[in-house]
Amino acid sequence: MKINRITVFLCHALLFAAAGWSRPAVEVKAPVKTPPNKPVFSTGFEDGPGGFSPRSGNEVLTQTDEARRGGGYALKVENRTAGWHGPSVRIEPYITQGKAYLLTLWVKLIDPEEARIQVSTQIGEGTAATYGNITAKTLTPADGWVRLQGACRYTNLSSGFITIYVESPNSPAASFYIDDVLIEELGVPPIVLENISPLHSRYQDQFLIGNIASVSDLEGVRFELLTKHFNAVTAENAMKPAALQPNKGEFTFDAADTIVNAAAAQGMKIHGHTLAWHQQSPAWMNYEDIPRDEAIENLTVHAKTVAEHFKGRVISWDVLNEAIIDNPPNPQDWRASLRHSPWYKAIGPEYIEMVFKAAREADPGAKLYYNDYNLDNQNKSIAVYNMVKDLNEANPDVGGRPLIDGVGMQGHYRVHTNPANVALSLERFAGLGLEISITELDVQAGADSTLTETQAVEQALVYAALFKAFKAHGDRIARVTFWGLDDGASWRSVSSPVLFDKNLQAKPAFYGVENPEDFIAKNKTAAIQAVKQETARYGTPAIDGEIDPVWDTAAELPVNQYLMAWQGAAGTAKALWDEGHLYVLVRVEGAELNKASPNAYEQDSVEVFLDENNSKTSYFEAGDGQYRVNFDNETSFNPPSLAEGFESATFVSAGSYTVEMRIPFKTLTPEPDMRIGFDVQINGASGQGIRQSVALWNDTSGNSFQDASGYGVLTLIR
Repeated sequence: MKINRITVFLCHALLFAAAGWSRPAVEVKAPVKTPPNKPVFSTGFEDGPGGFSPRSGNEVLTQTDEARRGGGYALKVENRTAGWHGPSVRIEPYITQGKAYLLTLWVKLIDPEEARIQVSTQIGEGTAATYGNITAKTLTPADGWVRLQGACRYTNLSSGFITIYVESPNSPAASFYIDDVLIEELGVPPIVLENISPLHSRYQDQFLIGNIASVSDLEGVRFELLTKHFNAVTAENAMKPAALQPNKGEFTFDAADTIVNAAAAQGMKIHGHTLAWHQQSPAWMNYEDIPRDEAIENLTVHAKTVAEHFKGRVISWDVLNEAIIDNPPNPQDWRASLRHSPWYKAIGPEYIEMVFKAAREADPGAKLYYNDYNLDNQNKSIAVYNMVKDLNEANPDVGGRPLIDGVGMQGHYRVHTNPANVALSLERFAGLGLEISITELDVQAGADSTLTETQAVEQALVYAALFKAFKAHGDRIARVTFWGLDDGASWRSVSSPVLFDKNLQAKPAFYGVENPEDFIAKNKTAAIQAVKQETARYGTPAIDGEIDPVWDTAAELPVNQYLMAWQGAAGTAKALWDEGHLYVLVRVEGAELNKASPNAYEQDSVEVFLDENNSKTSYFEAGDGQYRVNFDNETSFNPPSLAEGFESATFVSAGSYTVEMRIPFKTLTPEPDMRIGFDVQINGASGQGIRQSVALWNDTSGNSFQDASGYGVLTLIR
């Protein structure tokens, strides 16, 4: 889970002209007529700023006659110095909890030559604030006025503070105009429940089928849908440390109790999430440089108090969340693979045993899980396996059971995810003899909250392949929980990741889960999602920190698909080739220019992945590899032998940098029309030296460092 998962509203860009998809190989229902929209807020800036004000206080907002339509006014935004700066307007007087709204505004970029303009929303203030993206587009001044449009549904209005704002995360100094802002209440068609069998009944002899809930899901059609298809519930946010103990010693159980009681009344099982995490914890609990004794007290008291409060009402707990780093270089040494969180820095590796023992003492009957993401990454999977194995061998009898009862594989996947890697990790964890749960399942597909028919089937096929693997290990899997009831309410709503669409209609993904073997058989001819393809022209640039004119002929590859929730550094790439080398140029915007972390992948850096024969294997073979260069021109490679003959150069300006690479071909003699597997990744560091964003050209599996099957394709041309 990433920090944006605290979002308790839906926000998603939507092209309403797209009618959705048909359902290949399943019954297609007649379309449901949607009621008309109802305007609730609008401004054309004819009488001033229209309620908008500077978000930081430093921006300059000016009413100007540079309007979208002649004779009127617009709002000019300038003097921005950070990506989140921009015009903001409070909208809570116009919002009704649970209703959906369509936001439309027009924007015109002034400078620079290109910038991604994003419309976002904030609920609450200070450390309690949550944020979400509504819609975004990359613009140039030549585009003129461009419409941005997206939809939102707010499901928690308790904060009394909601804004929409316009920002440019990757271009801190961008200036632009906005005009004709309109918010409309959306009519939402009713869902049809009668014709679909309960999903949990398909797996009643194997494992629980779960989903997440917030208080706003506990009534009406959403609760009806939840209780029909799912027999287990996880509180999405209400049991996290920041929600349960915002101030030291002041526990706030009301929302969590409401969810637990409502689910239990329906006969549903409840899973607790989460007792300890380096994210979504209040500032007082695990701040940087916290004294060791204070950290131990905060950790154990919170775990004991919370577990004891829900004793007998939850079947299991995510005791510890995300303690292992991404892609640890030496996974056999799990202690060296631990994330250097404030818990780790203050207490040391033993904090893991402490929190599990505290939870066991407080609730001996609950199953205790370690929970983490990207466990289809084999290095991370091995590190988690070794950690759980070692800790259980050292603590074989804690309240009559091993210290750790199970491993939670979060399961935030993409259509490029290789199900074979998921199966490998399932087999590995099954070898521990413990429970396994898939704790936060979703599969990203499409873009801007829009799925084509082909994309919807591709997504469903991934779900079907995953559930085939889950069924094969059903004797070890206790629960499969989806992270979102519908695409609209998902934390990843822009990539339509779950089984029901924003109108609570079942998608092809539902049918892929309901009967995976049948769905695969009926759709086996469906095309797997096409990888991105581009050309690399013939040319030999100098690698000297200057942009050689020969690059002008090369095609641009946008590196702007985000692997993690945070949208940080991104950019564009170009490629050239000659008789012995591939040349790559990457321009990065929105970087912190931080290399404080000892882990090269957590520094602001660029990675190039190469599969010379384009064989798309799920492992590295000869000619496959990973080339990394940080903004300071420091290099690292996988495998290390790739360093031979490699050359690079960088040059830096405020918040941006450019990397040039010369990569020698290892196994082929390049020729025109040859196709090679290729991808580019931009790692964005935070100001504290932790990787906070990952942007890619094509492969969003998170496994590019070891799996070449998801790379894009370059065709060499003269």
